Amino acid sequence: MIAKKRELVNLCYLSFKFENSFYEDYQPYKYWARKIRLITNIYQDNITRLIFRQLLRDERFQKKKEFRKVYYLFNPTKRKYLDRYQNYDGIISFD
Repeated sequence: MIAKKRELVNLCYLSFKFENSFYEDYQPYKYWARKIRLITNIYQDNITRLIFRQLLRDERFQKKKEFRKVYYLFNPTKRKYLDRYQNYDGIISFD
């Protein structure tokens, strides 16, 4: 299985790139693991984690920690990500 690891990582990378996964915002590991399982058709947790960790080592994902949770953003080109709700204060005014 390890011999095909690079092929599986490249397959996932190309699939994420084709789907424009950058626009799916920051998501937890569980979301990305589900997508990797669907792409590779391998449903073993240790192999899914192996592929995801390799994508992290290759710097294909950005990591963000909020409180105790960690979220990941697929961003291989290091584009600047603008959060939609970052400057939102919840006040609506009608002029």
